[in-house]
Parts: sequence; structure tokens; C-alpha cells
Amino acid sequence: MPNRTRNRPFSVRLSDEEYAIWEKKYKACKLSKVDYFVRLLHGSTIKVFSFSQAINSLYSELRKIGVNLNQIAVLANSGYLQQAENEIASMHKSYTEVMERLKAFLDKPPIEISEVK
Repeated sequence: MPNRTRNRPFSVRLSDEEYAIWEKKYKACKLSKVDYFVRLLHGSTIKVFSFSQAINSLYSELRKIGVNLNQIAVLANSGYLQQAENEIASMHKSYTEVMERLKAFLDKPPIEISEVK
């Protein structure tokens, strides 16, 4: 819907209960109120994909590994090869565990798909 102008105001009065439902649904979609309303108006089905807390934990661990790899690269580039090797050896177990969890996630992602109606 590019190049569309919105020059018509529209207001609605809702009860507290209806407003709570509205807020929950449009926020779950991560759309603006206007975009959510326009999609509903056009009869679009709006699907919400949400990940469990487990994926947030996995993401955090992957970021930590990335930080560790950067630190190892700095050590290696600064000529501290033995310290870099020691760091690689110490993080190998946690790297292997995270990669196994990532593989399990990719094989069967714990995604909850819900339709907002």
C-alpha cells in the first residue's frame, strides 16, 4: 500500500475489556495500531510467531561465544598465540554444547504460531 494518503480520521470507543483485547492483539503482531487495523480491514490473516525463552537463552550464549572469539582473535593478532590456544581449549566444551542446542533448534524449532483474529 505504498504512496497512500491517510486524510480521514476515524475514532472508536471501546470498553476497558475490548481495549485490553485490542492492545494485546496489536502489540503481539508488532505492528502499529494503524497497520494492524488496515490489515484487519482488508481481511488479512495476521500470524504471530513467538519463540520460547529457550531460544533467547541460546541467542545470548551465541553472542557470548562471538565475544570470546573476538578476544581470541585479538590475542592471536597481538602475538599471544599460546594464550589464544588456551582460550580456544577452555571454550570448546561450551561451544560444543551450544552448537548441539542450535542443531536441535534447527531440526525442530519451538515456534508457537497463533493467528490473531
